[in-house]
Amino acid sequence: MRTFRFLTVLGALALSCGDARRNPTPAAVTDAGATARFSVPIDGLPSFGADAALVTLVEFTDYDCAYCGKAQHTIEALRRKYGAELRVVVAERPLPIHPHARAAALAALAASGSPGFERFHASLFESPDSRADEALAELAIGAGVDRAAYARALASPEPAAALARSEKLADALHVRGTPAFFVNGRRIDGAQPLETFDSVVSTELAHALALVASGVRADRVYDAILDEARTNPAPFVDPPDESVLVPAARDVSGAPLYGRDDAKATLVLFTDFECPYCKRLDAMLRELVERHGDVRVVLRNRPLPMHPHARLAALAALAATAQGKLAAFAPLLFAHQDALERASLVSYASAAGLDVARFERDLDAPAAAAALAADEALAAKLDVRGTPTSFVDGRRIVGAQPLATFEAALPR
Repeated sequence: MRTFRFLTVLGALALSCGDARRNPTPAAVTDAGATARFSVPIDGLPSFGADAALVTLVEFTDYDCAYCGKAQHTIEALRRKYGAELRVVVAERPLPIHPHARAAALAALAASGSPGFERFHASLFESPDSRADEALAELAIGAGVDRAAYARALASPEPAAALARSEKLADALHVRGTPAFFVNGRRIDGAQPLETFDSVVSTELAHALALVASGVRADRVYDAILDEARTNPAPFVDPPDESVLVPAARDVSGAPLYGRDDAKATLVLFTDFECPYCKRLDAMLRELVERHGDVRVVLRNRPLPMHPHARLAALAALAATAQGKLAAFAPLLFAHQDALERASLVSYASAAGLDVARFERDLDAPAAAAALAADEALAAKLDVRGTPTSFVDGRRIVGAQPLATFEAALPR
């Protein structure tokens, strides 16, 4: 592992003002052309792997982000496969929706000059409840970071300055959610499947080998990649403005979830039962309905490809809806996101008071598949790219935003 010094030239990069509250959304690899790339300077960012690695993967991460934690398993698998050919560079991007993420990022940067940084980086994902100053220090020391050096670094202004520079780079690259990755300048958003990363890394390794064959030194390959990115930059494709009014959503309804049918205000929720942020929002929406009697929540399904059990869970929710039991069934799905295979879904149906035999028939029925297809078509029409996404009187709210955000959007 080597830690580089930040250059102070990031101010020359074009910056964009963006709302960093967004939750991670799955997206395809951003690649506008065969050689179109983003220019991602890595000077000063801590890294794992050899400086002469032919492929550099830059990860913008948040230690309190559930998807960032999932992505670490993918990165570890890539490192096992590609060994010295892959370098991982860490860029901190703590999101405001995570109140303890900033403290964890500062702790990581304080440890970034230590041989124990790599283990500490992994420990922060493995111990999401250890965010108090003393707990972070013990994690760092347990990872092999020198206690005195860590304390001195944390007390200095450098971690905060380094974090500011990392966030400035994230803004320049329009990184508004986490995790976000750049593999030799090719962007991947979200905790995509291993196969997605493997395909990009293998392609970039072949390209790097061609550069070496043409005379570029291995330790200069990333510089050549940056030159390519400046010559043929990939375009920024920003997500839709999450506060925008979507008129087509005003007349949309869905399966009754929480609240009275005759409530004056309707919140349309697009959800994925395997999404941890959807679980978080579910609890908040129940509280919203308890606080405001004139609000109802209706549900549309948006299972994401990155979640292997999400489609079956969505079909199960539709089967529960057919018996008018969605409100009792949905919380069980969120409560058991690690157990959404068919046998477990049947047990939840029984616990929610459904007719189990009918539930299993409806789960396999063409009507459920058609209803799910209709939900997904509507999601595409409304440009719902990630979950959770809500619409209150046609106004889009992306992510598990604070309860106050939803209350402010309610019609007066």
